[in-house]
Amino acid sequence: MQPPVIVRNSIRYDVCLRGMVSVIDEQVGGVRLTTASGVRNGWLDVDVVDLATGGLGFISSIFFPRRVLLRVRVLGQGDTPPTLLECTARVQRVCMTDRRPAYLMGCAFEAQTPQADAQLAALIGLLAGMDGH
Repeated sequence: MQPPVIVRNSIRYDVCLRGMVSVIDEQVGGVRLTTASGVRNGWLDVDVVDLATGGLGFISSIFFPRRVLLRVRVLGQGDTPPTLLECTARVQRVCMTDRRPAYLMGCAFEAQTPQADAQLAALIGLLAGMDGH
């Protein structure tokens, strides 16, 4: 028997944006970032590499287990970059990309606020305009 095929219901945009992640407070007992991880003020710098209406992907030097809830900030350009998107996401898949180590995290958006929905729609609209879709 063949395994079921997973079909993506939205267009995924490959991006290269700065981002930050933080473990949701309710889960701090299970997952805790220490200063040795590079976390500053509760946030860890990551590279956001893809974005879609259903979720995003980022590369991190720190491993996060599947199912953990994260606060995610996607940042714009500049010395004091604006926050383009702030949302909650659940880690759905993890893949070690190389020996640094570095991990590619695939996340699904969860419990989106109206503000996060508006930010996501604006960011997807900008990406769609640049991509010609």
